[in-house]
Amino acid sequence: MNYSPTPKGRGLALVACAIILALAAGGGAVAGSLITSADIKDKTIKKADLHKNSVVTKKVKNGNLKLKDLNKAANDAIAKGVGPAGPAGPQGPPGPTFITKVTALSGPWSVSNASVRLTPDGVAFGPYPDGGAAAGSIIYSGMNGQALSAVKNLVYYARYTATDDTNGVAAPYLRVFLNNNTADVIFSPNTQAPDPDDAEGPFHEWVGTSGSWRFDDDTGSGPDVPWSQIVADHGSKTISRIVVSTGNSDGTDLSALMRWMQINGQTYMFAG
Repeated sequence: MNYSPTPKGRGLALVACAIILALAAGGGAVAGSLITSADIKDKTIKKADLHKNSVVTKKVKNGNLKLKDLNKAANDAIAKGVGPAGPAGPQGPPGPTFITKVTALSGPWSVSNASVRLTPDGVAFGPYPDGGAAAGSIIYSGMNGQALSAVKNLVYYARYTATDDTNGVAAPYLRVFLNNNTADVIFSPNTQAPDPDDAEGPFHEWVGTSGSWRFDDDTGSGPDVPWSQIVADHGSKTISRIVVSTGNSDGTDLSALMRWMQINGQTYMFAG
C-alpha cells in the first residue's frame, strides 16, 4: 500500500517514519543522523518500509498517521525530540523610530498664541473672523542652531476652510526662520507651479523640500525658487525656528487643522 500523506500531515509522518526506520535499524536507539523529509520522495514510502512492530494500527490512510498509531518506543523518541535545541541568537538593537506621537505642545513644540491648540484630531488653528488680520503658528525648535543645509525633508499634512474662496491664499504656510529670526524662507502652497494644490476643504500633503520657496518675502512679491537654490544661497545661515502658520493672509472665519509634520524623515503625529 502506498503512503502519500497530504502536505499538512506530511511533516509529522516523515519525522515519525524517520524515527521508526532508525529504531528498526538500531535496535531501539535513535540513530545519530535521522532521515529527513529531504531524503524521501513524495508518495514513495510503503508499508513494507515500516518496521513490523512500529505501527500498531492495522491500516494507514493517507494523511491520517497519528502518534497513537506508533508504538511506545517511537512515541518516546518523538517526545525526546530528534536533536538538541540550538543556542538562541543574539538580541539585536531596537530599530529606528520614524513616527512620534505628540500629545502635548511642550519640549520642542510651542505655539504663538492661544488660537493654536492641540486636539485629538491634530493641531487646530483659529477660527479667525478676519484671516487677513489675525494668525497663529505652531513652532518647532528641535533644529535650532543648525545650519539651514541640515534640513533634508519638510512635509506637513493639513487642511483649511473659510466662508469665502481665497484662491489658496489662506492655505497654511511653512517658514524656516534664520539668524535669530532676522530672516526667513517661506513655502506657500498657492505659489507652487505649475498647478498649486491649495483647494479649501480637503487635506493636503505639502512637501516643502520638493517645492519652491522665497527668501525674506512673506508678502509674495518676489519669484519662487527651488529648495536646492535656497540651500545653495542660504544654507550656511543658522535655524532659529521652523513654523507652520495660518492667517495674516486672507479668508473670513478662517480655520485650519494639521494632522502631522515630517522633519528629516521623522513624522510627528499630533493627537492631544
